[in-house]
Parts: sequence; structure tokens; C-alpha cells
Amino acid sequence: MANTLVNSTLVTKEAGFGYDNKVRFIRSITHKYDKSFSGGGDAGKVGDTIFVRMPVRFEPKTGQAYQQQAIYEYTVPVTMEEQFQVGMGWSSQQWALDIAEVKKRYIDPAVSTMANQADVYAYNKVFKQVANFVGSPGSAPSSLLTYMTAVTKLVNGAVDDSDLRASLSPVAMATIANANATLFHPAPAVTEAYRTGMQQNDTAGIAKWYREPNVQSYTTGTFTASTPLVNGANQTGSSLITDGWASGATSLKQGDTFTIGGVFSLNPLSYTNTGQLQNFVITADISDTAGAATLSISPSIITTGVLRNVSNSPANNAVITVTGATAAAGGTLAATTSPQGLIYHEEAFCFVTVDLPRASSGDCQFYQNKATGSSIRFWSGYDYSTDQNPSRLDMLGGAAALQIRGACRVYC
Repeated sequence: MANTLVNSTLVTKEAGFGYDNKVRFIRSITHKYDKSFSGGGDAGKVGDTIFVRMPVRFEPKTGQAYQQQAIYEYTVPVTMEEQFQVGMGWSSQQWALDIAEVKKRYIDPAVSTMANQADVYAYNKVFKQVANFVGSPGSAPSSLLTYMTAVTKLVNGAVDDSDLRASLSPVAMATIANANATLFHPAPAVTEAYRTGMQQNDTAGIAKWYREPNVQSYTTGTFTASTPLVNGANQTGSSLITDGWASGATSLKQGDTFTIGGVFSLNPLSYTNTGQLQNFVITADISDTAGAATLSISPSIITTGVLRNVSNSPANNAVITVTGATAAAGGTLAATTSPQGLIYHEEAFCFVTVDLPRASSGDCQFYQNKATGSSIRFWSGYDYSTDQNPSRLDMLGGAAALQIRGACRVYC
């Protein structure tokens, strides 16, 4: 059979197929290719925004009398903020190689790099937005109860638990797999856990377990001996006025998580009290001013209407317990770094790509795959003075947390 020589169409297809096979985290979440930005003058640019529609929620009512409710339509913006690219320079001699040789020597390493770029970006973009948490910073959990507790938080948040996923760092995966190797499992599962060093699928309420090298680490904020408190009753919304911090010695980070005494989460379908304290996450770095700080938080504290999510607004002087603090009252928080595993439903997060503009010169081809939400541009030119074909693979995308109640962080 004659060799199939290289051309830009073959390179683009091979690169696209290779990318689709090598992305890991992105494949496990909602991924979209937005066709509204396909072709010509409609091509996407850095800074363009896609609006992803969220499910409508209704409040349960009782009785025979008709009770009409307002319909709240809302969307989550996803900004096309990151252009991933790998640049290469091929000579005419290299360009003349068999496509199988080019794939092995050049395309595979290039798309592996791009896939890892995209995975790292998406993971880093979404995990700090997740408020639910289990575990302790700096300590990889060795008990399945920790992961079952994460599943419980999602179930209480009315998340479909039939297809939950876990993305863990290699160390966290090894820790939980080793700790449970002696439990009663079906023989094939025990064999696979021993062979692969991974927790097996369909355990602890989690359908798929991923050993993810691109799990990102996070360093908590710090404070010296403090008893942080809510400053003022009846607060609602996305900010919380607080005091009781160590004066001039408190620095909280975006991504720090906490609970408030007496503020419990609600099931978003039945609106019943789950009996679990609502988890919150700080959305912007903040330092105290004379022991006081106004925290930007998520989710917002909502106590009325169809979007209500907590049992009540916090009471004045309700105690704030920051994850990782040595105690709720008079405790300290040291800067602690730990990988951030995630337990999640695929619809908790999304990664969206759009077409980049078509090149005005040279050979330009596109690969789009709606099933995996990928749009990759391959652009090749020619420099006659050096006999080089400067070539590049590009992808424009953005990631966002769509429904943070659909995910739970695991401090590892």
C-alpha cells in the first residue's frame, strides 16, 4: 500500500482526533462547541461571551387553588478567555514524511501539550468556585466515608447521583485505593485495584474514579488566634459583614471555605432543611481591617423566593468556622497547601470552544467535534528563505462552574 503523504487536512484531522482522546477532565464535564461562532466574520475572539441557560426552578405548592408562579430564566456567562496554541516549524523534508511518522513524531506530542493546557486551565478555573467541601487541608483522606459524605452533600442538593465522577490527584487515589484494598469487594475489583493502584468504579456512590495528574493544588489563607463572627443579623446576598478576626493578622484567599453556625442548606426541590450546615466559599482575597472584614461569598445567602437556599440568615455573632482552622473559637489558620480533588456531576461545569478567525494567508484548516466540544485550527505558512513551514495548532475556549451545588471539593 502506498504511503499517505502529509497535507494540512490530514494533520488537522489527526490533531483533532488526538486531542479528543487525550483530554481527561474536560471529557468528564459538559463540553460544548458553539456553532454560533462558526465561520468567517462570526468567528470567536478572546473576550467573547457565551451564555449557557440553566434549568428553571419552581417552588412546590399545595391545595386545589391555582397558584401561578413567575418563571425565572437565568444564564451563566462563559467568557472565551484562553487561546491555547502549539507552534511548530516543519521543513519541506519533514512535510514529505508519511502521515504515520508525522503523527508519531510531531502531532501526538503537540496535541498532548494542548490537551494538558486545556485540562489545567479548566480545572483551575472551576475548583475555587465550589463551596461544598470534605476533608482537611494537607491530609489525603483514607476513608471511604469522606467520599460518601461528599456524595451526601450532592444528593441533598438534588443532584442526579446516577453518574457521579471523582477526579483525584495520584497521591489521593493511591491513598484511598490502598486503604480499601482489604475490604470485601468482588474478586475482579480487588484484582484491578491491586493491578492499577486505583479505586474501582461504582464504589461509594461514585460511578467513575479518575486519577488526574492535572488536579490543582490550593493554599489556604491565614489568621492568628481568632473567633470570627457574623457582624449584624438578617444579612443576605453575596457579601457577609464579619468581625472577631485577629487584628491585622488575617488574610483569607479566594477559594477558602467555611460554614456559619445555625445556617443550614435547603434541598432545592423540596425546600426542606437538609440538617447540614451550608458550605460557603470566598470569591475574592480579603484582609482584615482592625479585625473586621466584609467577605465576598458564594453561594449568595437567599432566604425567600424560588431561589432560596438556606434555612435562615445568620444571627448576629454567629460563629464562622473556616476550613483548616484549629478550632472554631480561638483557633488559628496556617497556610496549608493541598491538591483539590472533585466529586461532581458532569453538568456542574462546562468547557466551551468556538471557531477562531480563518487565516488570511497560508493554508488554514479547522477540526470541529460537537461530541467532545472541540474546535481546533491548524494554520501553516511557508518561509522560502529557510525552507520552513511555520505551523500552529490553536483553540479558543472558556470554562465555568454552571451549578456549584453539583460538585464537592475534596481537600487532599
